[in-house]
Amino acid sequence: MNWIIDQVSHQTKNRDSLRDLSDQELIALTLAGNDRSFETLVRRHQKQVYNFVYQMTRNHDESADMTQETFLKVYRALGSFDKEREFKPWLLRIARNSTLNQIRRQKPDASLDDGATYIEPSTGEDASRRVEENLSRATFEKALSDLPDSQRDTFMYKYHQDLSYQEISDIMGISISSIKSLLFRARDSLRKRLSLGESGLVEEQE
Repeated sequence: MNWIIDQVSHQTKNRDSLRDLSDQELIALTLAGNDRSFETLVRRHQKQVYNFVYQMTRNHDESADMTQETFLKVYRALGSFDKEREFKPWLLRIARNSTLNQIRRQKPDASLDDGATYIEPSTGEDASRRVEENLSRATFEKALSDLPDSQRDTFMYKYHQDLSYQEISDIMGISISSIKSLLFRARDSLRKRLSLGESGLVEEQE
């Protein structure tokens, strides 16, 4: 009986030790043939990938399917990953491209953000209350959906996903200065459409 306890204890310790490793270390172990390492990567990032995809599809079943497809693509392409870079932007870029392709196949003329819900950034209780009092969800959704795709995507990555400028740059494949320009234009357009003034849409410094 003791050998069974020892075996379970050993496996548990292995799982715990894997959780302490960085993404790059887990990738190296996966490429060396340790599939438990990739399982750890999936568990670490699957919730963010799902939420990221859901902002685009607004459908739970489709988001679950696309999350699974994303990790399958990541597993197959892991050998091409540049280990000098961060894993998360690379992962989310695969998720974004896969989801965009799926949306275009299903609904070629559909908006990518139909039904998207704005989540107010943490700019203080008073600002959040003012936005909630003065804006209806439908009004904001309409204003957001009317933005050009690049502005809308950038806005959502920043304020829905709380991604850094560098992460957004890596995901979209454009420069940080372009990201800031898109965010400025998106905020300016939303202010004009919604008469928000400065509440909730203040440019952040990094």
